[in-house]
Order: sequence, then C-alpha cells, then structure tokens
Amino acid sequence: MILIESNPFSSFEESYRKFGGLLFEDTLSKPGFTISDHYYDPKETIKLSYEKNQTLTHQITSIFDRLDFERKNGLYPCGILYYELGYHLIEGLELTESNLEEGTPLLHITVFQKKKRVVYKNPDPNEISNHSISEINPTWSKAEYEGKWKQTNEFLKLGESYELNLCFPVHMEIQGDLFSTYQSLKSKQKTKYSVYYPMQEDGKTIISLSPELFFEVKGEEIYTEPMKGTIVRGNTASEDQKNFNYLQTSEKEKAENVMITDLYRNDLGRIAKQGTVEVEELFSIQGLNTVWQMVSKLRAKLNQPFSWNTVLSALFPSGSVIGAPKQRSFSLLRSLEGRNRGSYTGAFFTSEEENSIPWIRTSVTIRTLEIKSNGKDHKAVYGIGSGVTVLSNPNGEYEECLSKLKVLTNPIPPPFEILETLRVSKGRIFLKDLHTKRMEGTAKRFGFPFSKEKLNETLEDLKSKFSIPSRVRFLLKETGEFHFESTALPKRTKRPRIKLCFSNVPIDSQNIFFYHKTTNRSEYDKRIEVCKEMKVDDSILFDKEGRVLETNIRNLFYKQNGTWYTPTLDTGGLPGVFREYLLRKHWVTEKITFQDDLMHASAILTANSVRGFERVTLVTE
Repeated sequence: MILIESNPFSSFEESYRKFGGLLFEDTLSKPGFTISDHYYDPKETIKLSYEKNQTLTHQITSIFDRLDFERKNGLYPCGILYYELGYHLIEGLELTESNLEEGTPLLHITVFQKKKRVVYKNPDPNEISNHSISEINPTWSKAEYEGKWKQTNEFLKLGESYELNLCFPVHMEIQGDLFSTYQSLKSKQKTKYSVYYPMQEDGKTIISLSPELFFEVKGEEIYTEPMKGTIVRGNTASEDQKNFNYLQTSEKEKAENVMITDLYRNDLGRIAKQGTVEVEELFSIQGLNTVWQMVSKLRAKLNQPFSWNTVLSALFPSGSVIGAPKQRSFSLLRSLEGRNRGSYTGAFFTSEEENSIPWIRTSVTIRTLEIKSNGKDHKAVYGIGSGVTVLSNPNGEYEECLSKLKVLTNPIPPPFEILETLRVSKGRIFLKDLHTKRMEGTAKRFGFPFSKEKLNETLEDLKSKFSIPSRVRFLLKETGEFHFESTALPKRTKRPRIKLCFSNVPIDSQNIFFYHKTTNRSEYDKRIEVCKEMKVDDSILFDKEGRVLETNIRNLFYKQNGTWYTPTLDTGGLPGVFREYLLRKHWVTEKITFQDDLMHASAILTANSVRGFERVTLVTE
C-alpha cells in the first residue's frame, strides 16, 4: 500500500532534493495542489541504443520481458521509449533496414525500488529559484515549413497516407535550476501527466508536460485517449468560445480525430477480447491553459495478461503523432523530417503491481523538453508539430505548431483569486446574475473549480449580513472555495465628478489579466500610482494601436452626435457587468474608439456596478 502524504511545497522540495529520482505528477485532479508519484532509490538503469550490423530484436524482447518480471516482484520500472523504437515495434519495419545513426537511443529505463505518493501545495512564484528559457530557435522557418508541407500534401493527394503528423524541433537554452524550471512550467500547463526525469549518468533530463494519455492498464482493462485537433485559447470569453466552437465543428479537425480514433480501434483490436473495444467519447474538447484540444476516449479488455512486448507491438508509437496508415506514414515522415525525434512523440511510462494486478501508465511525450546539461549550461530540444490532411493549409498548420510554444514563452502566472465587486443593500445584490455569470466564465478560462451550489450558499450567507449599502469583494480561490470581505458605502448627495487623464503607456493586449477580473492587478496598480502623481482620479487605457478601452477601475461611456457609445474591448479591457446591463437595454452602443473621439465628445461618463455613473473632467495636459 502506497502511503499518501500532504505537504507544503517547501517540505516536498526539501525531500525531493534529498532523495532525487523521478516524478510523475497530476496537477489537474486537485486544484491548487499536485498529486505526485515520487519514484526513488534506483536499483538499475537499462539503456539501449541502435548499433549498425547488429540484430537487436532478441535484446529488446528480453528487456521488456525483464520489465514484466521486475514489476511482478514489487519493483517500479519507469522510463522513456524513444520514437525511433518504432522501427522495431511497427509491423513491417525493421531496425536493421533503418537509416538510423550509430548510437541513436531507443529506450532509457530506471528500475526503482521505492515509491511514495505525496500531495503538495503548488508553489508560489517566489518559492521557485531564478531560471529562464532563452534563444528559442525553431529549426524550420515558415518558408521552410511551407516547402515540407507541399511535399506532405503531395503524398496525401497520391493516397500514400490519409494524414501525416509533420514535426520539427525547436532548440533553446535554459539558465538556472532544472527542478525550478519544471515547477514553473508545470504552473503554466496543468496536466495529469507531468514528468521530471533526471538521467543522472547521462547528464540528460526529461521535462514533459504532456496532456495526452497513451494508454493505461488496470488489471485487464486498457484505456487510451488519443488527441488530435488543436486551437489556441482566446483571451476574452467570446473569443475563447468562438475558438472552442470552431474546433468542435471543424470538418478538418474532426476528420483528423476520427481517423486516429479508428486507427486506435484497429490497434486495440489486435490485443483485446473480441467485442470489448468501445469508443467512450468522440470529439470531446479539453481546455488546457493555452490551447483547446480535441480528445477521444477508448477502452477495451486485454485478451491475455498484460505484457510489454504484446501491447507495445500493437500500439507503439501512438498513431496520433504519426498518421494513418501507421507503417507507411512513419516511413514518409522520416523522409520528410530528415532527423530523429528522440524522446519527442515517444512514450513515458511508469509501472507497478499490487495483489497481482498490474497498473501501467503511459503518456505520449508531446510538450516535452529533452535537456542536455554541462554543469549549469543546459541546452534543450522541444518538438512541435501538427496533423496534416488534404483539408489543411500551411499557414494554419504552422501557427498551430508555434502555439505549442506558448507554455514555454508565457510568463509565470502569479497566485491570484477570481474577483467580483458587488453592491449589496437590504439583502439584495445589484446585477447578481451578471456578476455570477462573469465569474463562472473567468473560472472556466483559468481552470478554477466552480460549484453553483457553493456559490449560492455563500451568496445567501453574504446577503443576510448587510443591511446598509456595502461594497463586497466576492472571491473564488483556486481550490474552488468562495469567500468575501466588505466595506460600507458612503452616502451620496449628488453625482460625483472625477478627473481622468490618458495613461502614459499602452497596455499589452496579450496579457490575459486585462480581460478578466482577478486579484492580479499589478499592471493596473502601476498606472494608479502615476494617477496619484498627476493628481487625477484614474487614467484611460488604450492599446498599441491607440484604441481606447476602459479606465483602471471603470468602464467608459461618451456621447457623440446624440448617441451614447462605449469602447469595444476586443483588444483588452474588462467588460463590466453594469456596461453589459446597459448594452442589453440598448442604452449604449459598442464602437471602436480613439482618443480623438473622447476629445470631441459632448459628454463623458464612467460607471461600474458599485459606484454607478460619474461625470468626467478630461485632463489632457
């Protein structure tokens, strides 16, 4: 029985640095925490590389038989199966007939003697040592990719393959501590299959943030979740939903997904009991931090007790990273790409057994860094790619590839909570439904748990506590818990007038925190400090193209030729609930707005759901 411990991050880090070993971690199932399987105390390392003029078939078969033996004897074989091992495992291919270079790695496995399961709190950024990723250099430029895409498209038109997953490497350098690098990357992409695997004797480290399950075996049950179909997440709720809808209805993406699902059904059919292969879900859309991903889920019952040789011969490598048919697609991709993929698009696995019941977990090693270290100098390779079909276009495919770099280039998100600022009086919450809808949308975008039952319970408690008009900060934690804090609202005798100036710098429209209301207000706070120095109440925000958006804490409204307008917020800016209320009533109209529009407006107001309307004096000097 594996004991489960619960620790703060600092305690976990101290323990890990003491024992070392391999981490296989789930950051999705318990929001705010990591469920970590820590394998340590290695007994032996098993490595195999390609050697010319030598038949390796018997050696590979013996290694996998050995893994079954060690697992049944209470040990924990874990490791990496490199993509090039496909020359041995794909029916119709032979290692001896490959053009692999001498020394090409095929597998790297560590047999661990101990394991413990730990649940630890995800670290704050200030708990992670300094590190950086720089010199990010895709091997193929857009023009080079287009050339490869044209060759790929010709193969598809000739019927050589129905889909080819065209990939290329990205080279980069990492400065600082690799364990800290892993922890920061893990905070940017939450998955069930994060891996930190230092190969001490080789000076290599594998960091994988794969969202894709290759296969999982529990007893006689086998599960697979092939991923095929990707689009970036949007910043605004409407943009995010638009991208979701596109992926869900795209004939091109669905054609890719169903093709790979059918390939998996056929592969599973080779090792499953007759009639047990089932497609549990088709075209399911899964939200990751940076992309929407289309996933299908299959299950079956093995026709004989699990053995590595049998299962891998049917499934490896995953069809989702090759194409269909597998053998011909594998060969075509080798000629198109012209290089080894290495650990990228191979598989990572852990294995264990209890009471004669095997538990095998494997991920497809996408979103994976293969790192070679020389002291503190770390050079890394990160593979990117996408599935090409006759419905593809090169621009879209290249952009999809580059979107998979966002997990490396996006800044580390600070710890934050989702926030709604409410006006509460005499047991009523002003615009309650709009506030809760916005909070739910933000929770969905950031992957926070959102329980409507908990929300309503907390709001009922909140309403009972305030008889006088109050400003209430209503907050949602990453763990899914609601809480609130309040201050009394002063009485007003007349509509106030505030001074506004234009901000001193444009906003970064790529910063997602400009589109959602959270406690991460660092960019707003900088601008508020400038306002204090200028002796104005607030500043008007604008993007790099000069389009006016909102102020730091208010939405804008202005009158022009007898009509009231509010700026569109497509390139940044928080859509306030009071603004949404006015738009639904058709009292205001959205319009792309520039500074000149405000300078010549006959009237300007600001508003939010707590303060209501405020008149504006525009300060331009």
